[in-house]
Amino acid sequence: MNALLLYVFLDVIAFSSIIIAVLPFHVMFLGAGPFIVTLYISIFSFIQFFVSPYLGKLSDKFGRKPMLLSSSCADFASHLIMAFANTLPLVLISRVIAGCFSCNLSVGSAYISDITNENERTKYIGRYNSAYSLGFAIGPIVGGYLAGNNPLEPNYFASGIFAASINFINIFILFFLLKKTKKVAVKFKSTNYVKQIYEIITKKEVSYLFYLYFLINFVFSGLNGIFALWSEKVFNWGPQQIGTLMCFVGILLAFHQSISINFFVKKFKEKMTALISIFFIFIGIFLLTITKTYTLLSCAVFFCTFGIGMFNPTINSLISQKINKDQTGSALSINQSALSISRFSGQPFSGLFFQTFSYNAPLYIGLCLLGITQILYAKKLANKID
Repeated sequence: MNALLLYVFLDVIAFSSIIIAVLPFHVMFLGAGPFIVTLYISIFSFIQFFVSPYLGKLSDKFGRKPMLLSSSCADFASHLIMAFANTLPLVLISRVIAGCFSCNLSVGSAYISDITNENERTKYIGRYNSAYSLGFAIGPIVGGYLAGNNPLEPNYFASGIFAASINFINIFILFFLLKKTKKVAVKFKSTNYVKQIYEIITKKEVSYLFYLYFLINFVFSGLNGIFALWSEKVFNWGPQQIGTLMCFVGILLAFHQSISINFFVKKFKEKMTALISIFFIFIGIFLLTITKTYTLLSCAVFFCTFGIGMFNPTINSLISQKINKDQTGSALSINQSALSISRFSGQPFSGLFFQTFSYNAPLYIGLCLLGITQILYAKKLANKID
C-alpha cells in the first residue's frame, strides 16, 4: 500500500507540474487563444473517455501492476516530448500519448479494492486521493517556479524535464516495490466487451452514480480549464502565482480526503456526504463570481476543495460497494470515463464562454448546473435505501 501511495504522489507531482501551472501559458506562447488552450488541456480526457474502460478491463485480466507501469512509461515519453515542444502539434502529440495509456486513478483505486474489505475501502480510497492531492500541492508550485512568472514567455523546457525525471523514478518504484495483486478470474472477449460495459452502466444500483459523477465534474473541470486564464484576468497572475495557489489547493484537498471525509462518512454515510459536497462546491463557485480580493479567493478555494475532495472518493467507494468483485476495475474505469468526458466537454465549453462573453460567464453557467443537479438528485442521495 505504501508503494502505491508513493507512486501516485510522485505521478501527480509530475503531471500537475506541467498541466496546471505551465501548459496554458505554454500553449498561449505558441499562439493559441483561450478556446484552443482549453481544447489542448482537454484532449487528454477526450482520449481517456474511449480507452479508460478498456484499460480497466485489461487490469482485471492481467493485473493492476502492469497497467500502472505502462501508464508511467507513457507519461515519461509525453513529458519528455513536451519539454522540447516548440510547436502546437508537438504539444498535441505529447498529450495524445499520455491519454492513450494513463490509468493511475482508476486502476489504483481498483488495486485498493483488491486489498481492502468493504468497511475500510472508503478510508483507503480517501488516503489514495489524499496522496494524489499532496502531489497536486507540490507539483504546480515546482512547475510554476521552473517556468517563471512571465505569462508571455514560460520556461516550459525546465518544467518538462522535471516531470519526465519524476516519471522515470516512478517506473522503478512500481517495478521493484509494488506487490502484485491476485488476478481476478474474468473472461476477456472483445466480442462481448461492449455488452459487459452496458450491463454495468445500466445496473440500477450504480447507473445514477455515473451520471452524477459526470455532471459535477463537468462543472468542476470547466472551472479548472479556465482558472489560469481567469486568474490572469482578475489578478494578472503568471505560472509562479498559479503554482503557489495550487499548492494551497492540494494541501486542502489532502486534508479533506484524509480527515474531513472520514468524519462526514461516519456521521452521514456516503450518499448524504455526496449531497453535502455538491452544496459546498456551489458555495465555492458563487464566491469566485464576486472575488476581487485574496480573502474571498481563499474562501472560495476552501469550499470548492472541500466539496470535490469528498465527492469523488465517496462516489468511487459507492460504486465499488455495489458492483461485483470481477467487475470492479471495469466499473471504476467507466467512472473514470465519465470524468474524462466531463473534462473534454466541460473545459472547452468553459473556454468558449470565457472567450465569447466574459471571464465569469463559465462560473454563472456552473452555478445553474449545480443547482439543477442538487434538485434532481437530492431525493436519491437522501434516501438510505436504493
